[in-house]
Amino acid sequence: MVKSMTGWGKGDFAIGGDTFTIEVKTLNNRFIDISARYPERFSPMETRLRDEIKKAFARGSFTVHIYPVSAETAALKLNVQMARLYLEAARELKDALGVKGEMDVATLLRQKDIFAYERKGPFAEDDWLSVRAGLVAALEAVEAWRLKEGEALSKDLFSRLENLEAFLRVVEARIPKMLESYRERLKCEMDRVLAGKFEDSRILLEAAIFAEKTDTAEEATRLKSHIDMFRKLLNEEGPVGKKLDFLCQELGREINTIGSKANDTQITQTVIEMKGEVEKIREQVQNVE
Repeated sequence: MVKSMTGWGKGDFAIGGDTFTIEVKTLNNRFIDISARYPERFSPMETRLRDEIKKAFARGSFTVHIYPVSAETAALKLNVQMARLYLEAARELKDALGVKGEMDVATLLRQKDIFAYERKGPFAEDDWLSVRAGLVAALEAVEAWRLKEGEALSKDLFSRLENLEAFLRVVEARIPKMLESYRERLKCEMDRVLAGKFEDSRILLEAAIFAEKTDTAEEATRLKSHIDMFRKLLNEEGPVGKKLDFLCQELGREINTIGSKANDTQITQTVIEMKGEVEKIREQVQNVE
């Protein structure tokens, strides 16, 4: 089943009294690319976060964001020694300069460096299990999203393959008429130039040479084979985006060859339509994992 590379998911987890959300967004990428934003305390876990994503997905650009939902209030610690230094400095100024006044509690409370918030250190080893549970929930949601998007992609691609086959049938039906038209034009031209003094075998020879030069049966056969392979890949499990992208190149190559061989306005117009369809297929394939 085809999967898209576009997805979104989130999961929640708790460590101690703190609750966090981990959010994962994905977009298309030729390879796997991961960027992460998180509080500094999560830094030791980044390698594990990346490894979990790489185990679950083969391609895509992943953005991981961890942010706190609720947290315990950090403990406030009083630096009494610093407060004493402020008091001593105030008394020294008073004695040295002969100024009046006293430093009271209100003045001390305005000195920010007599307080300190207790910073939380890195998480313990066991905390990874909580983080991983939140990450797995987010990745499962991403997987479901990508599968749903993949269903829509697959449906569109199958439809466009049918369009390609319909255009190819138009080309195949037109080729005999193109050859007949060439024979008639050749006969009229030779009749005009040679005043009827020519042999029918000459017409047949020239028509046979033209038919050989404009024969697109081989390209049509390969094109049908590529379309069949495309359908097969769309029904396979696992990442197929790179293979589909390669097949798009092969489809385009065969169609270009048909266009270069065909000496017919209607076939040329049909080939243009086929090229447009392949380009639309290629655009969709860029988002297939």
